[in-house]
Amino acid sequence: MRFTHVSGKRRIFEKLRREGRISRADLARKCSLTRPAVSAIVEELIASGMVRELGPGRSTGGKPPIMLEFIPDARCAIGINLGGDGLIEGVLCNLSSGIVKSESVCYENTFENILKGTERLIRMLSLRNTGGILSGVGIAVSGIVDNSGVVVRSKLDIAGKPLAEMLERNTGLPVRIERRPNAAALAEALFGAGKDSSRLVYLTSGIGVGAGLVINNEIFTGSNGFAGEVGQLHLPDSRILEEAARPSAMLKAYMKATGKELGMEDFIQLFLSGDTLAEKMVMDNARYLAYAAGIAANLFDPDALVLGGDVLEFGDRHFEMFKQEFLAMSVASGEKKAPSVLRSMFGRSGVAVGGAQIILDSLVQ
Repeated sequence: MRFTHVSGKRRIFEKLRREGRISRADLARKCSLTRPAVSAIVEELIASGMVRELGPGRSTGGKPPIMLEFIPDARCAIGINLGGDGLIEGVLCNLSSGIVKSESVCYENTFENILKGTERLIRMLSLRNTGGILSGVGIAVSGIVDNSGVVVRSKLDIAGKPLAEMLERNTGLPVRIERRPNAAALAEALFGAGKDSSRLVYLTSGIGVGAGLVINNEIFTGSNGFAGEVGQLHLPDSRILEEAARPSAMLKAYMKATGKELGMEDFIQLFLSGDTLAEKMVMDNARYLAYAAGIAANLFDPDALVLGGDVLEFGDRHFEMFKQEFLAMSVASGEKKAPSVLRSMFGRSGVAVGGAQIILDSLVQ
């Protein structure tokens, strides 16, 4: 999805979705549209079943306005998080990000197994749908996805494979594929930590390191779909960001230095309990991520920067160090305000929620 001019219909849809209940007159005022234009768009939305009239509201002098109500459950979509951890996670989600149901299945990294597992998950969630019209499936994947929805690079056995086409044929539902950071960024921009921002950078560190960019609630993908690919960024010490800043990289380095065999939960507890080496590694991680975030922010000039991914499990000290380091290298001045630095509100579920919203947002352009 590329950034485009926000249509009047989209502005009204977003305002109704956020306000819940509002009159036509207030829509016209808040969306900077004429009343005839608002009335025509509202009639379309009523006909679609996503909006209904409630009746007269409170009068401020004169004839009481007819109030409109947004209907979140009029449409739903399935969002799927297809990461590199052997688990496919899915949600059935309504127009306001409400999760109706969640399911997950395990998979092996072969195209056939991924296809069958994803198809099974879609059918499981479809059977749970007791509400509105099921509009499609949004799949957020680890890897690079071009603007036509083709996975061009991934550690999973899906690059160049017809995943969307085969799922559409086998399930009868429209399927869209997007990068995981983009999907998570959209969830945060629409309903999460960045819901009050117009230009958002989402940075994640988990299985990999990546960024998602959103302008006016639209994912910005760049000319070819590669916008936000910060994982290959070179750090000042010449290391690659993704190789240095993944939580698994810290764990591996700690085990090599100490000769201990640990799991990630053990490493997190060592950090939280004050282990000197673990503390240094986690604080270095915060600095690495802040370095990447600073470059992205200086190029993109956002009003909000959201940190997400597994790295949030290291808690407040890691986040505060990240925030401090980021703000220290920000180009904020008397003419430019530094962006708000925020934690992901959705956490891990944001990827799947964003996948569903990619489908639901495409209903109104």
